Amino acid sequence: MTELLKLTKDNYFSPEASRQYMSVSQFKSFVPAYGGCEAAALAKLAGDWEDPEKDALEEGKFIHAWNEGTLEEFKESNPQMYSSRGATKGELKANFKRCLTMIEVLESDPMVKKVLAGEKEVILTAELFGIQWKAMLDSYQPGVVFADLKAMKDMDGKHWNKESQAYENFIEHYGYSIQMAVYAEVERKSQGRAAEEWLLPHMVVVTKQDPPDHEILYFDFDAIAASLRVVGNHIERVKQVKSGEVEPVRCESCEYCRVTKQIKRIKHFSELSLY
Repeated sequence: MTELLKLTKDNYFSPEASRQYMSVSQFKSFVPAYGGCEAAALAKLAGDWEDPEKDALEEGKFIHAWNEGTLEEFKESNPQMYSSRGATKGELKANFKRCLTMIEVLESDPMVKKVLAGEKEVILTAELFGIQWKAMLDSYQPGVVFADLKAMKDMDGKHWNKESQAYENFIEHYGYSIQMAVYAEVERKSQGRAAEEWLLPHMVVVTKQDPPDHEILYFDFDAIAASLRVVGNHIERVKQVKSGEVEPVRCESCEYCRVTKQIKRIKHFSELSLY
């Protein structure tokens, strides 16, 4: 049996770590209800596909670097965030200047500072549903609370879920309740506490609006238990696909499926989905 990789900040997001450990983002990447595609998820694990880097991801890293206390180092190591021409040459690009405004909002709120206090980027592992999981907590006060930091476009928008044919809020749509529940269970197990003795997860949300909005949300025990049941309902299929026991299903709409698409059947025009 292969010895499990000891996770560090340097290898946490490595392909080998992803193959040996399940994570919330990996789990959701397999599940259509959270925008996942089994074929794309498996291709990423095999090293055959990488999701294109998006500005929103870099902006999120910018905000997290501030929380970790490494923002200046992050700016120095990411010159692409600076304008290289015109009157603004040498200045942060507009979207990263907006990130600075978001940070100012967070820094000026005492409750935010209290919730985000503690250890930063803490890596924890535990066995859930018969497999090893990994989690990285943005802020962690052992025995008290842990918190996740999210930078969002807004908090009030409604998002269409094609699977359920219904609108959802951003927590439901992006599976953040799943994330908080799994983190709570990984943290509980890693610390050896009894069943359901969870720390209440908190989420600090700051928006990219002008001016930014922000909120602190918490997830109660009922929400954690319900979300873990959702994971339990899907995990066997995810495990089978990841291990190669069953063939992955293509969603035929994600970037990976569009790039690798081979038409097998000519469709009638009425088959096109409106929602």
